[in-house]
Amino acid sequence: MVLAAVGIPHRVAHTVEGGFALGVATADVARADRALATYEMESRAAARPTPAAPDRGSNALGIVVGLGLAAFVFKTGYWESDAGSRWFAAGVANAQKLRAGEWWRAVTAMTLHADVMHLLGNILASLIFMGAAGRWLGGGVAAMLILLAGTAANLLTAWFGEREHFSVGASTATFAALGLVVGLQVVRRWRGGGFVRRRAWVAAGAGLALLAMLGMGARADVFAHAFGLGMGTLLGVAAGCVDRPATDAHANRPRKIATWLANGLLALAAFGAVAGAWAIALARG
Repeated sequence: MVLAAVGIPHRVAHTVEGGFALGVATADVARADRALATYEMESRAAARPTPAAPDRGSNALGIVVGLGLAAFVFKTGYWESDAGSRWFAAGVANAQKLRAGEWWRAVTAMTLHADVMHLLGNILASLIFMGAAGRWLGGGVAAMLILLAGTAANLLTAWFGEREHFSVGASTATFAALGLVVGLQVVRRWRGGGFVRRRAWVAAGAGLALLAMLGMGARADVFAHAFGLGMGTLLGVAAGCVDRPATDAHANRPRKIATWLANGLLALAAFGAVAGAWAIALARG
């Protein structure tokens, strides 16, 4: 089959021992050997399993964010019914004000919601995508990267979108979390080599498919969703390149302790960044 595919004339014959002999012309021996050796190498690479995804944390990040969003809405209300409240006046992602330097709105807008269905959709997405990112990287690392990607996405939306653009919602952050997982999956598959490496694009395709299914619609903030997915993917690829999971649990016990401490500090830093953005927003609003 291999020789036929590359166009090398050949003949298969039975041997007296009951096996088979593959015959080619003397001039084709070297080329046939190379073709068969390449086939064997690719077959072994195709059988190589994809490296297992790390499982450093739990789904706690998605649960905590979902509960936090649900609790915060009791304080802020909904944009459709409470648009005139000080919370929305100070925290909505207003493109003109973002361009004028009110960067904190890129953070605060991710904690506000338009209505009940908007809130419930983002809570569900947080449970799935943020939970997955937290399991992979640890809650604190994932939280900080999601916050950075979501903030950057809102700033990019204000800069490249319409000047009269207003938006609220955690969907920018949830798509950033999805992008983070996509980037990590791309790196994981790339490290698999061979057949697995050639399928690294599948993760990116899946992310774009979810963007098309979940992030587009008549009322959807398409720019923010797309930028969130893109920024999350970039940070996910960067995190995946830096991160090389240890295989020996005993030899890396100090690393595990350091990772746990770092995740705790980063989780506090992410929470502090959101609280600080709201402090600035309310003080200036």
